[in-house]
Amino acid sequence: MTEEGSFGMGLSRRELLGRATLLAGGAVLAGLPDALRVRGWLEDAYSAGPNIVEETMKGVVAFVVPGRDRYSIAQGTKSAKAGGIEAGATSAVIQTLDRYLPSNPSLSATAATILNQVAPAVRPASARGKFPSAFANLSFAEKAKVFQTVEGFSGSDAGSIRFLFGNLPDLVAFAAYSEVGVLDRRRGRLRRRPLGWSLTQYGGTADGHPEFKGYLENRRAAEPNA
Repeated sequence: MTEEGSFGMGLSRRELLGRATLLAGGAVLAGLPDALRVRGWLEDAYSAGPNIVEETMKGVVAFVVPGRDRYSIAQGTKSAKAGGIEAGATSAVIQTLDRYLPSNPSLSATAATILNQVAPAVRPASARGKFPSAFANLSFAEKAKVFQTVEGFSGSDAGSIRFLFGNLPDLVAFAAYSEVGVLDRRRGRLRRRPLGWSLTQYGGTADGHPEFKGYLENRRAAEPNA
């Protein structure tokens, strides 16, 4: 280890811990196909197309950061302001899941399948509703019940599923409140003000703020005996 706290190949402690965390998470999630197979859901995950995955994730995004969109309205918990769906969180969550652990079935399809398999157990009629996703057809309280049910899974196959759904809401919230939905990656700048900035009343980046300039309480000089 060098004096700067790096471990060979120029890796800092932070980078090493970050990579170790990613590897550990990937190792846990690698067990998902077997977990799906045990529960008889693997074929459903293979057949989950982009549309059903997107519809399901919109149901998740509306659950975590409700807005004025039709998914939030359908669940009975909405906001007068724009929410996670309008912030562009849906595509960001899907891309993040699938890039974090490239697999077949994809991680986003796996998550959508589990949600849609558990949803009818909470409300059987959810399989026939406004949206093609059973989970998206649930009320806010019923969606919470789905997550509670998944977190209560037991058995040797359940660890990977609980790990995925223990982190999914945090990922959705991070995407909804971040700049990812309005970031122009090619130009490296924002296309417009991020929704998360408005929701949190964040003033945006700045070189400084007026309250940090000059002396306290409009003093013109430092006090001699200070």
